[in-house]
Amino acid sequence: MTKDDVVQAYEAQTFDPEAMLGTVVSRDDPDRRVIEPWAATVDGVILDAGSGTGRWTGRLAELGHRVEGLEPAQRLIDLARATHPSVMFHHGSVDDLVDMGQRWAGVLAWYSLIHLGPEQLPDALDTLRAVTENNGSLLISFLAGKELEQVPHPVAPAWRWPLSEITLALERAGFEVTDSRREPGSIFAWVAARATVEPISR
Repeated sequence: MTKDDVVQAYEAQTFDPEAMLGTVVSRDDPDRRVIEPWAATVDGVILDAGSGTGRWTGRLAELGHRVEGLEPAQRLIDLARATHPSVMFHHGSVDDLVDMGQRWAGVLAWYSLIHLGPEQLPDALDTLRAVTENNGSLLISFLAGKELEQVPHPVAPAWRWPLSEITLALERAGFEVTDSRREPGSIFAWVAARATVEPISR
């Protein structure tokens, strides 16, 4: 499935973004225990890459962080702008970031890379490294598994990755993993990394 196919799936009228994703972060959302402490360590502007409905972009702005969103699906970005009008949302994909001519102190990619397979993810991580300030921070979440495999998803097919392969892909892109977590018995995992070296060319 191409990236354009994924965007079209999120644009489809059969997909209800408010019901599936929500537009604000609930008080009891367990991801707050990961994202909010991470954001507090970022000294500068944060990019929420693949911001969807803007729920995390809006939450971080509410906490006083300087944050911008990036979303390729027009339907989602319209919803994000309507819900969080004081926040800057860029209409575009990770592929468009280099042409924007900006760099960010922190990049959040919360389940926004799950539709990228082994031929696409390395390029996306290279791009995120290119737009992350030196010593800046990256926080990504993904679907974890013992093997790299494509799995069903309510909107578009997704990929499960072994933590070791995600770590290797990040290192090859120029990030140093500083923390990671996968709850026992869960497919959901996250990795925090620091941009320390120039990306390794392939």
